[in-house]
Amino acid sequence: LHDHCACLYIIALAFLSIIIEIATMNADECMETIKLTSRGGDSFELPYAAARLAHVVRDANDENDDGDIDSPEDVEILKVNSPCLEKVVEFLKHYHEEALTEIKTPLEDNTFEGNVKQEWYQNFLKGIDQPMLFDLVTAANFMAIQPLLDLTCLKVSCQLMGKSAEEIRQILNIPKLTPEEEETARRDHRWIFDD
Repeated sequence: LHDHCACLYIIALAFLSIIIEIATMNADECMETIKLTSRGGDSFELPYAAARLAHVVRDANDENDDGDIDSPEDVEILKVNSPCLEKVVEFLKHYHEEALTEIKTPLEDNTFEGNVKQEWYQNFLKGIDQPMLFDLVTAANFMAIQPLLDLTCLKVSCQLMGKSAEEIRQILNIPKLTPEEEETARRDHRWIFDD
């Protein structure tokens, strides 16, 4: 009986060591990191599992259909400046932990907070200036990060709701048309100017 218990104990230890080894291998795979480098040369490290939300990262790493790669390679994101890429990486890391709930269309509310219920995502864009917001829209589009593009475009559209044409022109930094350009635009695109 004593030998039988000792044998079971050894088998259990061997089995446990195999389980620990498998768990460690899976943890290592999940913890593979990648660096994204901005136009300014600053690098931001994040888990590859989070970075792969950006299609530009997947494309640069030649993922197969199963999402498998040998070893992720760092990616230069030369169309995005450092402060903006830092914000994008913050988004990617958080999204990996807590995905953004899909923004329903038609919109349920005229406010950003009325459409985005998750507090972190509400706060993510709180307090950023217009140039940074537009940089984030551009980065999300270039990097093909659909949830970030949805979030930032929603923020812009909520800022434009209820504004006059002149206010929208100022917010979007659209130059004022000369009288000649306005006359041509009214003639060529009457449907826009119909009151």
